[in-house]
Amino acid sequence: MNQIKVSVIVPVYNAQQYLKDTLDTILGQSLKSIEIICVDDGSSDESLSILKDYQNKDSRLIVLTQQNQYAGVARNNGLNIARGKYVVFWDADDLFEKNALECMYKKCEKDQADLCVCAANRYDSLTQTIIKTGTYLKKEMLPDHIPFSKKTHPRYIFNFSTNVPWNKMWKRSFIEKHHLRFQNLKQANDTYFSMMSYFLAECITVVDKPLMHYRINNTQSLTGKASSTVFCSYQAYYQVYQDLKNDIHFTTEIKQSFDNRLINGMLYSLKTQSMVQSFMKIYIKLQQSLIHDFQISQQLNQDYFYVKKDYQDFKDVMTLTPHQFLLTQYQMTNRHIYTRGHGFLYRIYYALYYSRIWKLCMKLKENLKKL
Repeated sequence: MNQIKVSVIVPVYNAQQYLKDTLDTILGQSLKSIEIICVDDGSSDESLSILKDYQNKDSRLIVLTQQNQYAGVARNNGLNIARGKYVVFWDADDLFEKNALECMYKKCEKDQADLCVCAANRYDSLTQTIIKTGTYLKKEMLPDHIPFSKKTHPRYIFNFSTNVPWNKMWKRSFIEKHHLRFQNLKQANDTYFSMMSYFLAECITVVDKPLMHYRINNTQSLTGKASSTVFCSYQAYYQVYQDLKNDIHFTTEIKQSFDNRLINGMLYSLKTQSMVQSFMKIYIKLQQSLIHDFQISQQLNQDYFYVKKDYQDFKDVMTLTPHQFLLTQYQMTNRHIYTRGHGFLYRIYYALYYSRIWKLCMKLKENLKKL
């Protein structure tokens, strides 16, 4: 094989339903000088068998196995044997444009970048439709001049994208230089890796067109299982802060960027809980520890926040009881659905959120009556 340009590392766990579709989009990439390292994380379905079948058909595919240790460890094990100049970490249920690797590889080479971030859309498994979103590359938070780094763009260095790894391409020598590895957490194991990359990269570039389609409504996805991993996100952000807080380059502007990323992430974690006990645990943790653990000023005003709703939600979490907070969320979401003219899918999304918040609110009310 010629010099490997990109290593594609894929953690696989009980992904048989969508695995073949994903492997087909990876093996069919227009950039051919690649290796695909699939790490089976102790799957109990036919995932490993599917991987071996594909391995027999294409010598570029390497299969590793491990006991169920979650995606972070799987990515690390794949990274340990990677040989590509660049590395991507893709998921076993997503779909990718045919030229995804080629576009990002060429952009990295052109700009001599440590990190490349691209736009992405969502793919709804139930309706089989692509949902456009600006979540994964926020163009309004990008600088006028690209490439960039924290030195030239400190205000939004943690906010122009999310912490997901699958819309990014890293120079492997950059990863090894800074000894970056994913955390051994069941969920949010990519938070530390991505945020430290944003901070440490001397050159970040972007591809502003969607090259990935992130699958939603997948029952096996960890995104839908937040209640069983209630403190993972908090632990991940805390480790990032511990490593950055004494760094001389962690300026006031970068701290503001970090606080916004942290608060937005923790509010998302809170709102995705589906069990009363989990919701209560994280709510109390945020109320009692967030300001102290992350040295957040108690005098923050609305101008400090990039997302204005985060300001109100943050204030509510700090001052309201859990039941009051849920009622406030329910009322706001109800108004949001019926007073703004959005498309059908958008209204359905918020209606589902509205329903889940109401159910959680009622469960919490029932629990309070039993006390």
